[in-house]
Amino acid sequence: MSRQTEMSASKVNRMENAEIGFYLDDLEKILDFYRVSARRRVEIMDIARHAEQRGWLRMTAPNMPADWQTWVDFEDEASGIQDYAPLMIPGLLQTPEYAKAIIQATGNGLSPDEVDARVASRMARQGVLSRSEPLRLRVILNESILEQPFASPGAQARQLRRLADSAGQDHVTIQVVPREAGLHPGFVGGFTILEYDDEASLVLLENTVSSLFLDEEEHIDVYTQAWATLGELSHGPDESVELIAAAAARLS
Repeated sequence: MSRQTEMSASKVNRMENAEIGFYLDDLEKILDFYRVSARRRVEIMDIARHAEQRGWLRMTAPNMPADWQTWVDFEDEASGIQDYAPLMIPGLLQTPEYAKAIIQATGNGLSPDEVDARVASRMARQGVLSRSEPLRLRVILNESILEQPFASPGAQARQLRRLADSAGQDHVTIQVVPREAGLHPGFVGGFTILEYDDEASLVLLENTVSSLFLDEEEHIDVYTQAWATLGELSHGPDESVELIAAAAARLS
């Protein structure tokens, strides 16, 4: 390999073992050697070009789940996200208080330092909503989330106000599925559709121990239709924000 890439064997070995970083031209030579597909090549080169921007996020997130960095990269590259949340407020809209309560409840015995690290990483991820070209975020929540206790009434009210304030941004839309909506496609669980300007969409399904990314067109179509149905059953954006604000006011 060292002969084909015009790099010394020791240099190649150190790069493969993550002992040193890559220059972009060296990375291209290695991708050529391994005959990486064009699509995957674009993904890898883009990650490399943005490594400095993402590096700090990786460094502040020790002992994260195996799928965490994959999710961060997919989320960072997405131009839009459609998130159906039947049980909890999505991470991109959580307050630190809410994030900490959720992580403690679902973290299976995480230490206080690990909880704090995950809260910090979740807050850092919210930067995709405030960058120069922000992510387009569309969220559909079940109405029961608005009344789900997680801490003090003050903390609950702050989280709900954060939701309402977020919905005031042009690139964020929140809708609420009313309790009386009856049975619907969302009863099988939450899901996230990630949209890309130049690539096909992905669907993320999460459970306690793993994350599953779906990229088959037939699967994307199923979840796209489920999203459309949930949108039709939901209150409109303005009415949804009024419901959220009213729930916050009851807690204040």
